[in-house]
Amino acid sequence: MSVDHDRWIEDVATLRRAAEELVQRRSRHPILAKKLNSPFDEIAQSLDDPSPEIRQKAVRDLYELDPDQAATFVNDALRAGTPEERRRIGTALADSGLLYEAIDDLMAENYESCYGAFSLLFLVAKAGVVEPLLEVIEKHPSLDLTLAVIRLLASSGEPEVTPALQKLASNNSLTPEIRHALGEAVAQLPN
Repeated sequence: MSVDHDRWIEDVATLRRAAEELVQRRSRHPILAKKLNSPFDEIAQSLDDPSPEIRQKAVRDLYELDPDQAATFVNDALRAGTPEERRRIGTALADSGLLYEAIDDLMAENYESCYGAFSLLFLVAKAGVVEPLLEVIEKHPSLDLTLAVIRLLASSGEPEVTPALQKLASNNSLTPEIRHALGEAVAQLPN
């Protein structure tokens, strides 16, 4: 596994160098340099802002401007970011209100939005921001959505997930079906 991890780190470093070289080449050409200052790029730069409110607004604005490009951008940022950067992005996603809009889309059975909604939930989980998703498991009235969120969290591979799901599995206020699903998910996760 460490060989794969090392290879992945090398690949990320190579991609970063290639991106830096591309930026340098584009900056020498005025027509190409303009493309770097697109509204999307300008908003994306706000994700590095120290203010949580600015980051939340940036995430919302990116998704309103181009949801597919925003999802790709966030996924790439999560893949390349440090744990702290991933957490900040995930928190901005959750706190922007987009997470709850995605849950509402799933509950309304808006099939056109299902893929985007589950993608957003997965990005939040992948960022290590599991608290809002745990709240869905505990409080949401839809059994189908709750079970889907349990599977989503279990598949995220994030270290915070196992202890969180273990704790929920012992919560007697949850229905037996949900506790059973939590127990099965925990049994499949690495310790």
